[in-house]
Amino acid sequence: MTKNANTISMLKYSIERYQRMGNGAMCQVLKSKLQKLLAQQTEFA
Repeated sequence: MTKNANTISMLKYSIERYQRMGNGAMCQVLKSKLQKLLAQQTEFA
C-alpha cells in the first residue's frame, strides 16, 4: 500500500511541475496514469 501511496504522490508532484512548465501533453499522460492507479486502488479496497 505504501508503494501505491508513494507513486500517487510522485505523480501528483510531476503533474504540478509539468503544468507550471506548460507541458500539457505530458500532463495529460500523467493524469491518465494517476486516474488508472486510483481506479485500481479503489477496486481492491
